[in-house]
Amino acid sequence: MACLIKRSWGWQGIVRVKSHPSIIKSFQKHGDAKRWAIETELKLRRENAGIAKIKYPLFRDAALRYINEVSIDKKCYRIERNIINTILQETFAEYPINRVTPSIIGKFRDKFKDEVKGNTLNRKLDVISTMFTTWRKEWGFPVDNPVLSIRRPKNSEPRDRRFTDQEINLLLRGNRTTEQMRTIINLALETGMRPSEMLRIHPEHIKGQTLFIPVAKSRPRTIPLTPTAQRILKSCTLPFNVNLDRLGKRFRRLCKHYGIKDAHLYDIRHQSLTNFMLNKKLDVGSTMLIAGHKDPRMLLRVYNNLKVADVAKKLNA
Repeated sequence: MACLIKRSWGWQGIVRVKSHPSIIKSFQKHGDAKRWAIETELKLRRENAGIAKIKYPLFRDAALRYINEVSIDKKCYRIERNIINTILQETFAEYPINRVTPSIIGKFRDKFKDEVKGNTLNRKLDVISTMFTTWRKEWGFPVDNPVLSIRRPKNSEPRDRRFTDQEINLLLRGNRTTEQMRTIINLALETGMRPSEMLRIHPEHIKGQTLFIPVAKSRPRTIPLTPTAQRILKSCTLPFNVNLDRLGKRFRRLCKHYGIKDAHLYDIRHQSLTNFMLNKKLDVGSTMLIAGHKDPRMLLRVYNNLKVADVAKKLNA
């Protein structure tokens, strides 16, 4: 159905056709608005007639199937599932997948661009893009990927959060810190491991002065252990009986209790790698081995953590 509404500045055309989101456009002249409305409605009805033989699933149904058939086999299953569940709260989740247009995804981007960081929003868009690629290439639905036709938000600057000695002391010795959390924080400081990697450690992975990490971000790797890290691993119960989401929430609650602001558990990894280069004076190659980086440019994020005072102290040592 098409209709025209008289406004103070001209005319507004509105077209509503089943299985399509409403389309609204403004015109100065009545004739232009009427012609656009008739042509647009006719085009949409022809599209409906042309695709009648193809049964497109709703975005929601296709996304849930994707979770159960594709996401479930990924290392990032929980993260991707959580992202998809937030996306399913949007109105377009009830549209057939062929009706989710670049315009709709653009509005989704604009809705959150001032609420979340660019990296976070891009992760949501990446998941939507990956689902559309799967639906087209693997499941055989002739749909275009709407994410490819919109502007992406800029990624945020790398975090340069460094904990002070006082903050580290609170986290390790404060009265609200559990023994498990204390062990994990100490281990992160001594190894530079990702939180997800620490939670997958089993006793058989410890080989004297080295630790085998079977499930890492890119590939399995072995890292050297400091004497302190060796003592921590010998004295604790492995594996740690906590999942990544819960561990992150506990760390944030702990920081809130101690008045430590803008702190993430992952920041301890950056702090550790900075310490390896600055205090233990490891070269880039050795630090890459510990961090599990393939590209030296990845360490630029670590170098961003170096402060002017740190460099001055090093030059005058």
